[in-house]
Amino acid sequence: MNLYETLKSDIVMGQFPPGSKLKIDMLKQRYGMGVNVIRESLTRLASENLIASENQRGFRVAEISESRLSDLTRLRILLETDGLKHSIENGGLDWESTLVAAYHKLEYIEQKMLLDEENHSAMWNECDWEFHATLLSACESQLHQLYHKRVFEQFRQYVMSNLKTHGFRGENIIAEHKAILEAALARDYERCKEALEIHLNYYLLYQK
Repeated sequence: MNLYETLKSDIVMGQFPPGSKLKIDMLKQRYGMGVNVIRESLTRLASENLIASENQRGFRVAEISESRLSDLTRLRILLETDGLKHSIENGGLDWESTLVAAYHKLEYIEQKMLLDEENHSAMWNECDWEFHATLLSACESQLHQLYHKRVFEQFRQYVMSNLKTHGFRGENIIAEHKAILEAALARDYERCKEALEIHLNYYLLYQK
């Protein structure tokens, strides 16, 4: 994994608190990389809205706010439900098989999360991404999937912040993922759309 990917993962996983300053000297010491590589990585992450560039004053991790979460939730619902609609229309047996496999991995790691969040949260993040990305994987639009990934990563900052503060959602999130899977496999778009909306609106409703 290169510095850009490593730094992105650390930001998404909450290794740097929201709003915290990303000082070049600190990053050099932490990652053992040169200034140019660090600045290039920070510039890329700023373009993806995971961090904010402060005119001539460096970079900060993106702040968490209810209004930003509201925007991200709305965008993610739009991208994920529309992509799902096209995947249901276009996806064949390979799509279904990949979705089932992704779900089983996610379910397995979520059972582990019930017992030990700290040692399984990174894998849970990967498996959750794989499941939601697979839902859209037959939508036949690489651009759609690219923007979904960017919104997912920004949204994930809120998920990980909530995890650190309030702990794993447990059986509720496991049941939500199961409902999404079952509706998708049944090719029932309206039921799956509703299940996704319930699932994705949780963090916004929790803040109110």
